Amino acid sequence: MLKRTHALLLIPAYPVFMLCMMLQGMAISISSPFLAVYFTTKLGVSAATFGIFTAVTLISGVVLSMFIAKRSDAGLNRRKLMLICMLFNSVAFAGYIFIHDFYSLLLYMTVFTAAGAPAMPQLFASSREAVNNSASTDHAFANSTLRSMFSLGFISGPLAGAVLLNRFGFQGVFLSTTLIFLINALLVFSFVRPSAAARQVKRTSAPQPVRLHRNPRVLVPFLVLTLLYAGHWANNLNISLFIINTLGGSTQNVASVASICALLEIPFMFMLGLLSAKYSSKLLMAWGIAAGAAYYVLVLGAGGLWQLIAGQVLLAFFVAVISAIGISYIQDLLPDLPGYTSTLYTNATTIGRLAGSLAGGAAAQWVGYRHSYWLCLILIVFSLGLLLMPQRSPAASLSNHTAS
Repeated sequence: MLKRTHALLLIPAYPVFMLCMMLQGMAISISSPFLAVYFTTKLGVSAATFGIFTAVTLISGVVLSMFIAKRSDAGLNRRKLMLICMLFNSVAFAGYIFIHDFYSLLLYMTVFTAAGAPAMPQLFASSREAVNNSASTDHAFANSTLRSMFSLGFISGPLAGAVLLNRFGFQGVFLSTTLIFLINALLVFSFVRPSAAARQVKRTSAPQPVRLHRNPRVLVPFLVLTLLYAGHWANNLNISLFIINTLGGSTQNVASVASICALLEIPFMFMLGLLSAKYSSKLLMAWGIAAGAAYYVLVLGAGGLWQLIAGQVLLAFFVAVISAIGISYIQDLLPDLPGYTSTLYTNATTIGRLAGSLAGGAAAQWVGYRHSYWLCLILIVFSLGLLLMPQRSPAASLSNHTAS
């Protein structure tokens, strides 16, 4: 593993991408745990209204990201695109500092959050191009390493956010997030060169547009990931309430369970990167789905907190697979369109997050916290069926697509 990691660090600009990804995770996680509290206590809106705010900003980001993705692979300067989007992310979070009216903030964040949304998929796409330009074929390990850096930032962010909130209030939290996005933009501007990361191949003709709904070979993996993330976010929504209200645990128990899972994810991601040299992304995805299904079955039958704690091994492996291997699973389908495929992955996670939160909340209200996990189990079993569904060979699919 050390040899493979050293080889990645020698790729021009790849260490910068790793640092940017860690800071991206930190910036998001510093503020995200406290947004609901901010909206309900400082802006005086209900939790349902905050849910609408989240849904609107997420959907706007999905639409714009897909629009840009199809053009980023046709010759746009990916470095400039990342730089601009990171600056927009900074501008977006600065709005929390200056705007204190809900409807004004909704309009402002819908515009600027959407404008900043392509930053993450373009960061993945740029790293993929950097690996391609180095003649390396270690794509899955590269993605696992990159995604583990995001997780590292995401673990440390809430701790830093809690300290900032206690000392400086919400303004300190939002200012710190704004500054981190600015630092990311500065790193890209200073150390990423088009020849190293976003080198655009001059094509004699633009790449053929991919119509998602007409290409089952791409649509099916997109649906698989969307369903997996929907089940995962339904779990994220309900697990803390399940621990407290059903198992009789405390908030400290909730924090312990979440921390164990988060800490296990990173070594699992590195392990999956090593396994990717021997096994296909599709097979690793199947392993991860099986682990996730086992975890949901465990929760359905759990009678004590110790069972959930033990089950975090299964959950951490599942999350590591859909996070680290999931993007390689998508990127490998259309290797010449890294911007498009990376955006497909991030949009699948976003749509899954939104759908899982809504469906998970409704299921918990109708059938209770424990039985809401039947929804998670149904989603993951259905996704496994889609994953294992026979598909045409890549060459045939692409040939038919080009002909059409």
